[in-house]
Amino acid sequence: MIDVAFRYIFGTEKNKHLLKVLLEHVFKKDIQEITYDNTAQVPESLDGRNAYFDVFCKAVDGTDFIVECQVKEQDYFTERAIFYTARAISNQAPKGEWDYHFCPVYFLGLTDFRLPESVRSSNGYVHRFSLINEETGATMTDNVRYVFMEVGPFQKAFEECNSFEERFLHYMKNLPKFVSEPDTHQDTYFQELLQAAEYLNMDKETQALYERRLKEMRDIKNVEDFMKKKAKAEGMEEGMKKGRAEGHADIVKAMSAKGLSPEEIRECTGLALDDIHAMLLS
Repeated sequence: MIDVAFRYIFGTEKNKHLLKVLLEHVFKKDIQEITYDNTAQVPESLDGRNAYFDVFCKAVDGTDFIVECQVKEQDYFTERAIFYTARAISNQAPKGEWDYHFCPVYFLGLTDFRLPESVRSSNGYVHRFSLINEETGATMTDNVRYVFMEVGPFQKAFEECNSFEERFLHYMKNLPKFVSEPDTHQDTYFQELLQAAEYLNMDKETQALYERRLKEMRDIKNVEDFMKKKAKAEGMEEGMKKGRAEGHADIVKAMSAKGLSPEEIRECTGLALDDIHAMLLS
């Protein structure tokens, strides 16, 4: 799953009906209309951190939807989701007096990896979270919800899928194959999704970005695989840690040499911006 392709499909005005249908199914919510908003939320101070969203949109009832596509595994992706929703909530606060009522903020995370076992809600591939009373299970508020969908690990065949979400995972997982080998299943929504995803429908700039992102992900995986083998050969955990650090530094410097900014490197690797700056100076 390439995040550039995801943004191309679901982050463009001409395809927003595909995103609307996806959000309606995932959050079990009737949505009349959505509009796209700025994907970079303004920090609260000059030295504050920005929250960069893959897709950020708003429904006519004021509900904010944040959709994030994460390719590289991260230790704190669920905490990152909380940070993003917190930033979206704080941005709703008006100047002056406020009674703390805010419109719903829903987060959808699509990953190419499994969430930690301690976080997963079941053996499935769709995990839902909300704020509840730990003793009674009663909902504290329905204004903050999180859904994580694991695209990369999804293994079911189309005939085994029992829900829209599972069919969506199946299509996203097999998107590259379906683009080159037409899918035979007659489903209007997913046929439209495939049409939107066709590489030939991308403009030259998006094609170049897609190819660059694909190459970057392959380069990252190749370097990490090499460093893992190197650390394993050393036979020590310390060697593994050193291999990861060296591998990250090599990747960061190589991507910087190709003209990527530290912010773009962060989006590609999942590394902290401070660590990226330190690696570039080392």
